[in-house]
Amino acid sequence: MNKITSINGILLTPLNEWSEHVENETAHVTEEERTAWNAKADAAALSTKVDASSFNAHKEDAAAHITVQERETWNGKQDKLTDEAGNMTLDGGLTAEGTVNANGGINIPLTVGVQTGTAAVNRLYAAGLAGATNVYTMPYFPDTSKIVTTGSAVTAIYVPYHYARVTAPANKTSSIKFPFLGLYGGWNYSNFAGFSISLHSYTALKFTIGLGAGAKTYRSDLTLDSYALIPGNDLAYANGEILDITFDAVRDTVRNGYTIIVREIYAEITTQKWKVKTTTSFVPASHNELIPATLNKIIYQQSQPASYSKDYDGVGSLYLMLGGSQQASLCKIAAVRGLRSFETSFGFSSCYVDLAKVDSGTAVVEIGSTERTLYQPNNINPVAMALGAIAANTIVSEVTEDFVDINTPLA
Repeated sequence: MNKITSINGILLTPLNEWSEHVENETAHVTEEERTAWNAKADAAALSTKVDASSFNAHKEDAAAHITVQERETWNGKQDKLTDEAGNMTLDGGLTAEGTVNANGGINIPLTVGVQTGTAAVNRLYAAGLAGATNVYTMPYFPDTSKIVTTGSAVTAIYVPYHYARVTAPANKTSSIKFPFLGLYGGWNYSNFAGFSISLHSYTALKFTIGLGAGAKTYRSDLTLDSYALIPGNDLAYANGEILDITFDAVRDTVRNGYTIIVREIYAEITTQKWKVKTTTSFVPASHNELIPATLNKIIYQQSQPASYSKDYDGVGSLYLMLGGSQQASLCKIAAVRGLRSFETSFGFSSCYVDLAKVDSGTAVVEIGSTERTLYQPNNINPVAMALGAIAANTIVSEVTEDFVDINTPLA
């Protein structure tokens, strides 16, 4: 039988489908549900509204709002403080309780034709600082008349008490002692804060120096791995310390530079045992910047005296000043303990060099004018702070162990 599905073009739904939809409670909203949901909507709307009395109180709060007259007055003052370019001109003076930063500089009107502004102030300031630094620097002279060498080395004195050269022939080694002379004001306590020794060599060598009080024993003609200087009196506990720097003169062609070894011998206060701290540094250098051929100075500075109660302060630093065109011309090669003030000496009286033998030509080491740095007031050394700020830190590793004497005579 044919079913009627439309009347006058209007589609008709079967009765059973219509009944099923009407009786579907899930698809329709009941009166109870409508009432509950409308109540929730009213509550949500209330939360976005403010009590009228509260709003009126805020609206009438004169302290919280500005008037049209106040706005005009303040805008007028702002226009007078700065122009469109942000410049400010004051009729009177300016006083500030805090710090005034003028990173762009300060212009100071001076006599016509005289340099003005920040450049003039900086020049005067720098000149004063340089003068103060020079005042706290003492000349220290290599006693060229008393240089001691071993082997077949020969000493040539170019400028007495200023500049000398020691040469050793091929296949020969030499141990050299360079003594120093200089004025020193002090008694029980030392004002020694550092040194700058002009030293130059083309050859693998070891530089050794003993700092501060305490007996020290010197041995010559040992291998570069041995200790030229050790604590004296059969290693009896004492103040002071010993530093040595080894230059092997072998360039690392992979990393492009040179390995520098620094050993520091010192005694712990608590255990009264001698320790040795070995610092390995790597100084970058091209094939045209040979080390130690480009060495100009060995520098030691400490920022303040070491403590009397700590085993290790690390207030001292060792630097190399290099020549040539390499960017790392000032390199920090070690951090060391530093000396205490109770050091009844110049700080040091001699330095020692062990020259390695060369297969051909001559092994050469030169020594020149030297300086000792003294503390400025309150036992502060600004030179140490300045070098620490500008030097390239080339330290790679540090190892501290009990000191064991390595005493290997040359074959």
